Amino acid sequence: MRRHGVLSSAAGLGPFAHLGWGYCGQEEFRVRAGEYISDGLAADQCIEYVADRDGQSLRAELAEIGFDDAVKSGRIHVTPAEDFFAFTSDGLVDPRATIAKRLGATEHAVSTGYSGLRAAVDDTPVARTPEQREALACYEQLLDREMLTAPFSALCAYDTTVLRDAAGELICLHPFVGGGAVGFRLFAEQDAGFALAGEIDVTDSDTFVTAIGRVLAVQGRDALVVDASGLDFTTHHQLLALDRHARAVDRQVVLRTGQPVIARLAQLLELTNVRVEE
Repeated sequence: MRRHGVLSSAAGLGPFAHLGWGYCGQEEFRVRAGEYISDGLAADQCIEYVADRDGQSLRAELAEIGFDDAVKSGRIHVTPAEDFFAFTSDGLVDPRATIAKRLGATEHAVSTGYSGLRAAVDDTPVARTPEQREALACYEQLLDREMLTAPFSALCAYDTTVLRDAAGELICLHPFVGGGAVGFRLFAEQDAGFALAGEIDVTDSDTFVTAIGRVLAVQGRDALVVDASGLDFTTHHQLLALDRHARAVDRQVVLRTGQPVIARLAQLLELTNVRVEE
């Protein structure tokens, strides 16, 4: 399974790690972005700093946290959120068009001598409504899949004072997450439709139901393999929710886990569209 985990800092990750972080206030966002940016500079990556402010304000923020020289030299680029994303006619993030923009920027960075592209992004302004989050969730999944092969990495940050519990719907779609945000993670895996890791208890039950519905909606039509070897705990509620969503989209799901308890629980529930393999 791909590297994943719960972190207390945005520092120390590999050059192409995808991190979801729930922050409380702009000061915390700048601290985590600074950690993430520092590692990117050390790895000779081109850096993009993205938030819902104009370029002058973003450059001033970076100067305050010690990156003035890197900005002036062109190592770090500032991008207002409205320019980072592509949007549909109704103002929602266009997942595929945004992915195309990011891949184009990555190719440009590599062609100019960088090892890749790293973005520190405050996604809060495009995640305020359920409709915005649904579009952004699709983008996060497609982006994470591209990161399996493309030299691109991102810190995707969400203001929990604005989004409250809804932030977890998007943070969970990353292999790495900040501590305390959400107990489980859904992310792309090379030999599976996606991977499921962590713990899903009653606290995260609603978040899981929302996230799994969105994940299944963007998968292909074939039988779906879920690598759940990193899943430490779940309850019958989540297995029933997975089965219900799979049935709604007429999909068969194979849940691969090393947990005999989960396999036995699935048998007792007599699931129709989910099969558990140990």
